[in-house]
Amino acid sequence: MKRVLIVDDNKLFRQVLAAMLEHHTDLKENVQAGSLAEAQQVLADLDTKVDLAIVDFDLSEGEATELVEYLRKVCIPVMALTADRSLERCAWALRAGAGEVLTLANSGEQIIDTAERLVGG
Repeated sequence: MKRVLIVDDNKLFRQVLAAMLEHHTDLKENVQAGSLAEAQQVLADLDTKVDLAIVDFDLSEGEATELVEYLRKVCIPVMALTADRSLERCAWALRAGAGEVLTLANSGEQIIDTAERLVGG
């Protein structure tokens, strides 16, 4: 069973995304964080193994670049989500280490397909 870390400051979005992934993928366990600080705390917990991180690049507290760079260093694949559809924003997330960048305009099916691809499923 694989585990996903969902980092987004919108609690309802995190819950819906977690339910969707649990129902349609092998990502049956999820750990949710509403901020960068919460995400760092989850990752600091030595018992928490994460197979995929889905990170909102538009967090209200600031940029997620450092978190994504850290995840890349420890070999955790990252899907970045952003409301900004600009090529510049997407390229920036990819340079930070995201394996894939999706916007909120992408469908649930595209999010599921991308998650499965990033975890090798």
